Amino acid sequence: MDNLFLLYIHGYGSNRESRKFYNIKESLPDFPAAVFEWDENTDFKLLLQTAVRQTAEIEQIILVGDSTGANLAYQVREARKALGLKTILVLTSPLLDYDKRLNADLQFTENLQESLIKINNVEDALVIMAKEDEVIDFSNFDVKNNASNSTVIYVDDNHRLEGFINYVGYIIGYIVNKSVRPEVEVN
Repeated sequence: MDNLFLLYIHGYGSNRESRKFYNIKESLPDFPAAVFEWDENTDFKLLLQTAVRQTAEIEQIILVGDSTGANLAYQVREARKALGLKTILVLTSPLLDYDKRLNADLQFTENLQESLIKINNVEDALVIMAKEDEVIDFSNFDVKNNASNSTVIYVDDNHRLEGFINYVGYIIGYIVNKSVRPEVEVN
């Protein structure tokens, strides 16, 4: 697990002081890490380009995205993948589809809405979803059809994942598995 870098992208309304980032960082103190700070007025095209550019020299990174940040993290991973770079992707309470938000009264800015993509099939990621998510409707999420080649863990928690510290072991296990056993291409 040498030469890995942790990049965390927080969710809407959070910031670089994210409890989840600190929980992961405390468990992986020797890993260099950074939080990509954003708000609803961020130039997301520039943010994604910067994330890819800043990590382009690192062959494999750990990329963790929470909620809205999970959508952005997925996009960063896809851009890195197009460049032949490896990414260990972890998505927590992921906003896979803007239209699946349960609180329609909370409107994202047009800028933020336009930066999000609809993710129909989460590929090659660890996905942690709360059984009692009050923010995103996961009722039609089907692991078999919507998460090919991914590990999906449903936890007894809410959208904020109040018990997140208890899930860090799953994340570390996934990271170890992915960094020790790289993907094997099937011909």
